[in-house]
Parts: sequence; structure tokens; C-alpha cells
Amino acid sequence: MTATLPGLSVTAVAAPAPDDPLRTDVAVFLGRTVRGPAGTPVRVTGWDEVLRAFGPPAGDRATPRALHGYFENGGRVAWVIRVSGAGTPAATEWTIGDLPRAGFGHGRYRVVASSPGGWAGGTRVAIRFQASSVAGPPTVTVRVSTPGEPAETFAGLPPSAITERLAASRLIRLEPLGPPAAPPEPSGPLTASWDLVLTGGTAAVPSRDDYRAAIRTQADLPEPALVALPDLGADLAGEDWEDTVLDLLAEADARHDRQVLLDLPAAAGDTDTAVALARRLTGRGDDLLRSAAVYHPWLVMPDPAPGRDRTVAVPPSGHVAGLIARLDAERGTHHTPANAVLLDAVDLDPHLPEAQQGRLFTADVNLLRSAPGRGLLVWGGRTLGGGFVAHRRLTHLLVRAMNGAAGPLAFDVNGPELRLALVRAVTSVLLAAYRSGALAGDRPQEAFRVRCDDENNPPGADPALVVCDVQVAPATPMEFITIRLVLGQDRGLEVLEQ
Repeated sequence: MTATLPGLSVTAVAAPAPDDPLRTDVAVFLGRTVRGPAGTPVRVTGWDEVLRAFGPPAGDRATPRALHGYFENGGRVAWVIRVSGAGTPAATEWTIGDLPRAGFGHGRYRVVASSPGGWAGGTRVAIRFQASSVAGPPTVTVRVSTPGEPAETFAGLPPSAITERLAASRLIRLEPLGPPAAPPEPSGPLTASWDLVLTGGTAAVPSRDDYRAAIRTQADLPEPALVALPDLGADLAGEDWEDTVLDLLAEADARHDRQVLLDLPAAAGDTDTAVALARRLTGRGDDLLRSAAVYHPWLVMPDPAPGRDRTVAVPPSGHVAGLIARLDAERGTHHTPANAVLLDAVDLDPHLPEAQQGRLFTADVNLLRSAPGRGLLVWGGRTLGGGFVAHRRLTHLLVRAMNGAAGPLAFDVNGPELRLALVRAVTSVLLAAYRSGALAGDRPQEAFRVRCDDENNPPGADPALVVCDVQVAPATPMEFITIRLVLGQDRGLEVLEQ
């Protein structure tokens, strides 16, 4: 909310919720958007914030539509990293001219779009200057109109601070050119106006290096537990696509705390191609594939772009991520995200005969199916490595909680007190999981074991390391989880899956 009075502008902005690394319902999206800061993570809590930060859906960009599906299916928080090739922003020059009483910091400025790309071409910037009067000092009013975007108006800006004040714009920035202007004099015209139009602006299709940079950036975010790359199949093909997927899986597997939701490219609408792509990954990924879950086929959804009365085909990862986030709140992380209805979608693209569905199922591809009377369903909850998504995500939750509990102990002195503190910290995490129904057994002793004694820390071992072994029995499916925690004074807490 913004309130404006003569000489005063007050904007009320809600304080952002703090990051919570223990959540498992937060997704990070890597892909193309109309605009927005390239390579910089932005946290959004709804579709309106997506529009404000990255603009409306346009062209063949799948990420904005995937984000719409994410929030419509129950997602509450997402991180977005715009992946963009080299580009330039639209821009124009603004020359103030002979206006001695104005008080601008410079005589010339460059008006530039807030991010690269052709989205800002044709943007009109109307600037109106009003000299001082009985109402107060000189002021400037700026109105920015970009095609397809809500207009922005900045009223009552002091000329000397116009660059800093326009930094709040989602559409433009102001860059001073040349030396500072001379001090204002009490003479000159009382009003002046300029009407500017931004031109130019380019953005290239992202390369593998652009995606690799985004992958490294998302790895440093502690909050996301789900990863989606809706535009990857359109931007990269062949070995570039496969290598980028494996780069992402390597980052995810090293952290033990996030699930990658993969889309097969549009060309994989043919079942032979889809199975071949899945097989090529399984032939190269080994243990990395436990961090990946593939969903197919694509979905048909109403286009959320303003004024578009049509449907579009989109990769399913955004919708599935939203459904997983919703089921986390309703059932818990340890339940398989399957046999649940997808919202914000009206059809499949393509429809697959049962024989082809069976071939995809044997390749560990999770199917999306149309069930009479129920709508579109997620049908399957396996990782590309043949395990269970619920198993992996329970592991991710435990690792996140153990990191939070044991991390502060990294600089304590090795000894019985530290070992006891570590066992207590880990046990408290596992007790909470047991009480929530995530673990099997009639008693906690049957659900998990924590060992940190002379057996795994024998005399003569490195005194700077403490080893703690954890065994967990998930409620479903019945597969034991074995985790080794290594607490080192010089490297914090490391997690090793056995």
C-alpha cells in the first residue's frame, strides 16, 4: 500500500517470512521468464509476486506457467532463478537541458530497463517537473508504461534523489551520465516535461553454462526441498540436456536434502523417445538417480497470461511440485505423493495407451493419468533410481533436521560429553519423526537406533572427528535408512548415506 501527500510518499511493505530450512514444501524453479534479475534467487509467496518480479507469461517460456500451476496446486513458497543467456536491456537517454532551478544531480541520465531482454522495448517514460512554490520544494513525477504490464507512477520525488527513488521500480533504472550538475539557482522555468521511449533490448537462449551457474546458485539456498527446470528441455538437447541433468543431480545428492522433479522434453511425447531418454540417464547416473523423479506426459492448462482465452501444453514439474507441497501439509513428507488430483490442468498431452504406459512404468517414469470421474492424477511415486520418492523425502527431512540439531556442536571438544550431546540432538529429531507417524515400530527403540560410542569411534581414531551412525525404519515403504554423521571441528557436519 502506498500513500502520497505533497512532499511525502509512504509505502507499507509486509515483512518477508524468514527462511525455514526444515520445511520440505518449498520448491526452487530454474528457467526462463519475461524479465527479472538473471541468476539472482527471488523468494515469492504467490502468483501476484511472480508477476511483479518476473512479468506475465509470454511466448514459449514454461517457467511462469509452471509457477502458476505450483501455486494453484497448493504451493505456498517458491524460489525463482531466472536463467538467461547474454543480453542487453532496452534503454534511452534523458537530457535535462537548461533547467537551473531544478536541482537534479546530473544534466544527463540513461533510462534503462531493470533487466535484459526485449520485453521493455516500447516502454514509455513520462517525466514531469514542478518547481518550488508555496506548497514545497521542487518535485518530479515519473510514470512508466510498459506493454503488457501495469503502469507505475512515482509522484513527488525530489530531483536530487531521483536515481535512488526509481530503484524501487520493477521496470526501469536511472543511471547518471557525465559530471554532476551545477548547484541549482532560483531562476528558470517553473515546469518542464519529457516523454521518452525505450528501444532495443536482447536476450539469448540460455546455454548449458547458464544453467550450470543457476544450479550452483540453487545449491546455496538452504530452504528449497524440491527443484524444477520447466524450460530445460526446450533450451538444451541431447548430451547438453543429459549432462545438465546429471550436474543438478550431483549437487542434489551431495546435499542429501532436495528432490529433483524432471520433465521429459516435448520431443519425448513419443514413448520410444521418452523411454530412451530415461534409459540413457539410468545408464549414466548410478546413485545420483535416487534424487530424481520423472513425471510424464505433459499437461494442458488454461493460459494464465492476461487476455489469453486459450490452453497451452506445459511440462508437469511445476504442478507436481505444488501437489507435493500440498500433500506435505495434509499427510506429511513420509507419504507417497501419488493417487492425488492435479489442479489447474484440463488434459494430458499426449494421451498414452496402456501398453505405452506400462513401458514408461518399467523405466521408472511416474505417469500422469486421466481417471474418469476424478480428473488428472499423479500415478506413481518412484525415483528414477528405482526407489521410493517418500523414502527419499523422509531422508531429506531427517538430514535437514539433523543438520540443524547437530551443526552447532561442530566446534565442541571431542569427548564423552560431545558424543552424548550429539546422540541427544539426533534422538530428539527422530522422536519427533516417530511421533508424527513417519517411522515404523510399536516403540521408539524399534523405529530407530543411534550409535556414537567406541565401536564407531575407536581409540586412536582422529580426535577431531566424531562419527554417529543412525538407522531408521520408515513406516512405508519398509526399507531401512542408514545415515552416518561425521562431525569435524574443521569442516562442520558431513552426512553420508550407507
